[in-house]
Amino acid sequence: MSITAESIIDDLENDRLPLPTLPEVAIKVRETAEDDGASISDVAKIIETDAALSARIVQVGNSALYRGVNPAETVQAATMRMGLDTVRTLATSLVMKQLFQATHPLVDVYLRKAWKQSTDVAALSAMLARGTANLQSDSALLAGLTHSIGLSPILVKAESDTALLNDEETLEQLLYEIHPMVGSQILKRWGFSSALVKVPAEHLMINRHGDKGEADYVDIVQVALLQTLDDARHPLAGVDQNQVSAFDRLGLRDSVEEIDMTGGVVEEANVICGGIEVEEIKVAIR
Repeated sequence: MSITAESIIDDLENDRLPLPTLPEVAIKVRETAEDDGASISDVAKIIETDAALSARIVQVGNSALYRGVNPAETVQAATMRMGLDTVRTLATSLVMKQLFQATHPLVDVYLRKAWKQSTDVAALSAMLARGTANLQSDSALLAGLTHSIGLSPILVKAESDTALLNDEETLEQLLYEIHPMVGSQILKRWGFSSALVKVPAEHLMINRHGDKGEADYVDIVQVALLQTLDDARHPLAGVDQNQVSAFDRLGLRDSVEEIDMTGGVVEEANVICGGIEVEEIKVAIR
Protein backbone atom coordinates (compact mmCIF):
# COMPACT_ATOMS: atom_id res chain seq x y z
CA MET A 1 0.00 0.00 0.00
CA SER A 2 1.36 3.41 -1.00
CA ILE A 3 1.92 5.93 1.76
CA THR A 4 0.22 9.29 1.22
CA ALA A 5 -0.51 12.37 3.30
CA GLU A 6 -4.10 11.18 3.63
CA SER A 7 -3.10 7.71 4.85
CA ILE A 8 -0.71 9.12 7.46
CA ILE A 9 -3.28 11.64 8.70
CA ASP A 10 -5.84 8.83 8.94
CA ASP A 11 -3.35 6.71 10.90
CA LEU A 12 -2.60 9.66 13.18
CA GLU A 13 -6.27 10.41 13.86
CA ASN A 14 -7.01 6.76 14.60
CA ASP A 15 -3.93 6.12 16.78
CA ARG A 16 -2.32 3.80 14.25
CA LEU A 17 0.77 5.92 13.62
CA PRO A 18 3.52 4.94 16.08
CA LEU A 19 4.76 8.15 17.70
CA PRO A 20 8.14 8.39 19.44
CA THR A 21 8.16 8.39 23.23
CA LEU A 22 10.58 10.10 25.56
CA PRO A 23 12.93 7.79 27.49
CA GLU A 24 11.72 7.12 31.01
CA VAL A 25 14.58 9.01 32.65
CA ALA A 26 13.65 12.21 30.79
CA ILE A 27 10.02 11.84 31.81
CA LYS A 28 10.95 11.33 35.45
CA VAL A 29 13.28 14.35 35.43
CA ARG A 30 10.56 16.57 33.93
CA GLU A 31 7.91 15.38 36.38
CA THR A 32 10.17 15.74 39.40
CA ALA A 33 11.50 19.15 38.38
CA GLU A 34 7.92 20.42 37.95
CA ASP A 35 7.00 19.24 41.46
CA ASP A 36 7.03 22.23 43.81
CA GLY A 37 8.32 20.02 46.58
CA ALA A 38 11.22 18.59 44.59
CA SER A 39 14.82 19.49 45.28
CA ILE A 40 17.91 19.59 43.10
CA SER A 41 19.09 16.49 44.93
CA ASP A 42 15.92 14.62 43.93
CA VAL A 43 16.47 15.42 40.26
CA ALA A 44 20.18 14.57 40.45
CA LYS A 45 19.39 11.12 41.86
CA ILE A 46 17.12 10.38 38.88
CA ILE A 47 19.76 11.51 36.40
CA GLU A 48 22.36 9.33 38.14
CA THR A 49 20.36 6.22 37.18
CA ASP A 50 21.40 6.81 33.56
CA ALA A 51 25.17 6.73 33.09
CA ALA A 52 25.21 8.36 29.66
CA LEU A 53 22.91 11.20 30.71
CA SER A 54 24.90 11.72 33.92
CA ALA A 55 28.12 12.12 31.96
CA ARG A 56 26.56 14.62 29.57
CA ILE A 57 25.00 16.68 32.38
CA VAL A 58 28.40 16.95 34.11
CA GLN A 59 30.01 17.81 30.78
CA VAL A 60 27.50 20.59 30.10
CA GLY A 61 27.86 21.84 33.68
CA ASN A 62 31.55 22.38 32.96
CA SER A 63 31.04 23.94 29.52
CA ALA A 64 31.64 27.60 28.76
CA LEU A 65 27.95 28.30 29.30
CA TYR A 66 27.94 27.28 32.97
CA ARG A 67 31.57 26.90 34.03
CA GLY A 68 32.32 28.07 37.55
CA VAL A 69 35.53 28.71 39.48
CA ASN A 70 35.81 25.03 40.40
CA PRO A 71 34.83 22.13 38.12
CA ALA A 72 31.54 20.32 38.75
CA GLU A 73 32.61 16.73 39.40
CA THR A 74 29.20 15.24 40.26
CA VAL A 75 25.72 15.31 38.78
CA GLN A 76 24.44 17.16 41.84
CA ALA A 77 27.11 19.83 41.54
CA ALA A 78 26.36 20.31 37.83
CA THR A 79 22.62 20.39 38.53
CA MET A 80 23.02 23.00 41.26
CA ARG A 81 25.07 25.13 38.89
CA MET A 82 22.46 25.04 36.14
CA GLY A 83 19.23 25.06 38.14
CA LEU A 84 16.12 22.89 37.91
CA ASP A 85 14.56 24.54 34.86
CA THR A 86 17.72 24.25 32.80
CA VAL A 87 18.38 20.65 33.84
CA ARG A 88 14.78 19.67 33.05
CA THR A 89 15.19 21.06 29.53
CA LEU A 90 18.66 19.62 29.04
CA ALA A 91 17.63 16.15 30.18
CA THR A 92 14.98 16.12 27.46
CA SER A 93 17.30 17.68 24.89
CA LEU A 94 20.21 15.33 25.51
CA VAL A 95 18.15 12.17 25.01
CA MET A 96 16.31 13.44 21.94
CA LYS A 97 19.08 12.63 19.49
CA GLN A 98 18.20 8.94 19.65
CA LEU A 99 14.77 9.79 18.21
CA PHE A 100 16.49 10.96 15.01
CA GLN A 101 18.08 7.61 14.17
CA ALA A 102 16.93 4.90 11.77
CA THR A 103 18.01 1.54 10.41
CA HIS A 104 17.29 2.31 6.75
CA PRO A 105 20.30 4.15 5.21
CA LEU A 106 18.26 6.72 3.26
CA VAL A 107 15.94 7.45 6.18
CA ASP A 108 18.99 7.82 8.41
CA VAL A 109 20.36 10.49 6.06
CA TYR A 110 17.12 12.47 6.34
CA LEU A 111 16.98 12.14 10.12
CA ARG A 112 20.62 13.14 10.59
CA LYS A 113 20.00 16.21 8.45
CA ALA A 114 16.89 17.04 10.50
CA TRP A 115 18.83 16.69 13.77
CA LYS A 116 21.61 18.96 12.50
CA GLN A 117 19.07 21.59 11.52
CA SER A 118 17.23 21.21 14.82
CA THR A 119 20.39 21.83 16.87
CA ASP A 120 21.24 24.89 14.77
CA VAL A 121 17.73 26.29 15.26
CA ALA A 122 17.69 25.36 18.96
CA ALA A 123 20.99 27.08 19.65
CA LEU A 124 19.99 30.31 17.98
CA SER A 125 16.49 30.18 19.49
CA ALA A 126 17.96 29.92 22.99
CA MET A 127 20.19 32.88 22.31
CA LEU A 128 17.47 35.06 20.79
CA ALA A 129 15.15 34.38 23.71
CA ARG A 130 17.70 35.93 26.08
CA GLY A 131 16.90 39.28 24.51
CA THR A 132 13.12 38.85 24.49
CA ALA A 133 10.87 39.70 27.42
CA ASN A 134 8.60 36.94 28.77
CA LEU A 135 10.32 34.18 26.77
CA GLN A 136 12.68 31.73 28.47
CA SER A 137 15.94 30.63 26.88
CA ASP A 138 15.53 27.03 28.09
CA SER A 139 12.06 26.74 26.59
CA ALA A 140 13.22 28.35 23.35
CA LEU A 141 16.01 25.78 23.08
CA LEU A 142 13.50 22.95 23.49
CA ALA A 143 11.16 24.60 20.97
CA GLY A 144 13.96 24.69 18.43
CA LEU A 145 14.93 21.07 19.02
CA THR A 146 11.36 19.81 18.61
CA HIS A 147 10.09 22.05 15.80
CA SER A 148 10.54 19.25 13.23
CA ILE A 149 10.05 16.21 15.49
CA GLY A 150 7.12 15.18 13.29
CA LEU A 151 9.54 14.11 10.56
CA SER A 152 10.66 11.07 12.56
CA PRO A 153 7.52 8.87 12.54
CA ILE A 154 6.71 9.81 8.94
CA LEU A 155 10.17 8.76 7.76
CA VAL A 156 10.02 5.55 9.77
CA LYS A 157 6.64 4.83 8.18
CA ALA A 158 8.13 5.53 4.73
CA GLU A 159 10.66 2.73 5.21
CA SER A 160 7.94 0.29 4.10
CA ASP A 161 7.34 2.12 0.80
CA THR A 162 10.36 1.65 -1.45
CA ALA A 163 8.83 3.61 -4.32
CA LEU A 164 8.27 6.61 -2.05
CA LEU A 165 11.80 6.47 -0.66
CA ASN A 166 13.19 6.49 -4.18
CA ASP A 167 11.06 9.49 -5.19
CA GLU A 168 12.86 12.30 -3.38
CA GLU A 169 10.59 15.10 -4.57
CA THR A 170 7.37 13.33 -3.56
CA LEU A 171 8.83 12.26 -0.22
CA GLU A 172 9.92 15.77 0.70
CA GLN A 173 6.56 17.20 -0.36
CA LEU A 174 4.85 14.67 1.89
CA LEU A 175 7.17 15.43 4.80
CA TYR A 176 6.71 19.19 4.70
CA GLU A 177 2.96 18.90 4.20
CA ILE A 178 2.17 16.90 7.31
CA HIS A 179 5.13 16.91 9.71
CA PRO A 180 3.85 20.07 11.49
CA MET A 181 0.59 18.30 12.40
CA VAL A 182 2.36 15.12 13.48
CA GLY A 183 4.93 17.06 15.52
CA SER A 184 2.23 18.92 17.40
CA GLN A 185 0.55 15.64 18.33
CA ILE A 186 3.84 14.22 19.60
CA LEU A 187 4.42 17.18 21.91
CA LYS A 188 0.85 16.94 23.19
CA ARG A 189 1.48 13.30 24.10
CA TRP A 190 4.70 14.27 25.81
CA GLY A 191 2.80 16.74 28.01
CA PHE A 192 4.54 19.86 26.72
CA SER A 193 2.98 23.28 27.33
CA SER A 194 0.56 24.72 24.76
CA ALA A 195 3.16 27.39 23.94
CA LEU A 196 5.56 24.68 22.74
CA VAL A 197 2.92 22.40 21.20
CA LYS A 198 2.02 25.04 18.65
CA VAL A 199 5.63 25.50 17.48
CA PRO A 200 5.69 22.46 15.15
CA ALA A 201 2.18 23.28 13.95
CA GLU A 202 2.80 26.94 13.11
CA HIS A 203 6.51 27.48 12.43
CA LEU A 204 6.01 27.42 8.64
CA MET A 205 3.21 30.04 8.75
CA ILE A 206 4.84 33.37 7.86
CA ASN A 207 1.62 35.41 8.05
CA ARG A 208 0.77 34.65 11.66
CA HIS A 209 0.28 37.31 14.33
CA GLY A 210 2.15 35.84 17.28
CA ASP A 211 0.42 35.39 20.61
CA LYS A 212 -2.26 38.09 20.46
CA GLY A 213 0.24 40.34 18.73
CA GLU A 214 3.10 39.56 21.14
CA ALA A 215 6.23 37.54 20.40
CA ASP A 216 6.09 33.83 21.19
CA TYR A 217 8.22 30.72 20.75
CA VAL A 218 6.93 30.18 17.22
CA ASP A 219 8.36 33.59 16.31
CA ILE A 220 11.69 32.70 17.91
CA VAL A 221 11.96 29.40 16.04
CA GLN A 222 10.79 30.89 12.77
CA VAL A 223 13.44 33.61 12.85
CA ALA A 224 16.13 31.14 13.90
CA LEU A 225 15.12 28.77 11.10
CA LEU A 226 15.15 31.50 8.47
CA GLN A 227 18.58 32.67 9.58
CA THR A 228 20.18 29.21 9.62
CA LEU A 229 18.44 27.53 6.71
CA ASP A 230 20.75 25.98 4.11
CA ASP A 231 18.24 23.80 2.23
CA ALA A 232 17.04 25.36 -1.03
CA ARG A 233 14.06 22.99 -1.11
CA HIS A 234 12.74 23.89 2.32
CA PRO A 235 9.30 25.60 2.23
CA LEU A 236 10.78 28.76 3.77
CA ALA A 237 13.87 28.87 1.56
CA GLY A 238 12.44 31.38 -0.92
CA VAL A 239 10.61 33.54 1.62
CA ASP A 240 11.22 37.29 1.57
CA GLN A 241 12.22 37.91 5.17
CA ASN A 242 11.01 41.51 4.92
CA GLN A 243 7.50 40.04 4.81
CA VAL A 244 7.94 37.95 7.97
CA SER A 245 6.36 39.81 10.89
CA ALA A 246 8.09 37.66 13.51
CA PHE A 247 11.20 39.83 13.11
CA ASP A 248 9.17 42.91 14.11
CA ARG A 249 7.58 41.28 17.16
CA LEU A 250 11.04 40.23 18.35
CA GLY A 251 12.46 43.70 17.69
CA LEU A 252 15.05 42.26 15.32
CA ARG A 253 14.12 43.88 12.04
CA ASP A 254 17.15 46.18 12.05
CA SER A 255 19.45 44.08 14.24
CA VAL A 256 19.79 40.62 12.71
CA GLU A 257 21.27 40.96 9.24
CA GLU A 258 23.56 37.96 9.11
CA ILE A 259 24.22 34.97 11.31
CA ASP A 260 27.36 32.88 11.24
CA MET A 261 26.63 29.54 12.90
CA THR A 262 30.33 28.82 13.36
CA GLY A 263 30.91 31.68 15.72
CA GLY A 264 27.75 33.48 16.78
CA VAL A 265 25.97 36.46 15.33
CA VAL A 266 26.79 39.92 14.12
CA GLU A 267 27.75 42.49 16.73
CA GLU A 268 24.33 44.15 16.96
CA ALA A 269 22.52 40.90 17.70
CA ASN A 270 25.22 39.86 20.17
CA VAL A 271 24.53 43.00 22.18
CA ILE A 272 20.80 42.37 22.21
CA CYS A 273 21.15 38.71 23.14
CA GLY A 274 23.70 39.09 25.90
CA GLY A 275 26.82 38.10 24.01
CA ILE A 276 26.16 34.36 24.23
CA GLU A 277 27.67 32.64 21.21
CA VAL A 278 25.61 30.16 19.25
CA GLU A 279 28.43 27.64 19.08
CA GLU A 280 28.58 27.35 22.88
CA ILE A 281 24.93 26.35 23.04
CA LYS A 282 25.35 23.88 20.17
CA VAL A 283 28.18 22.19 22.03
CA ALA A 284 25.94 21.85 25.08
CA ILE A 285 23.08 20.09 23.28
CA ARG A 286 25.00 17.92 20.80
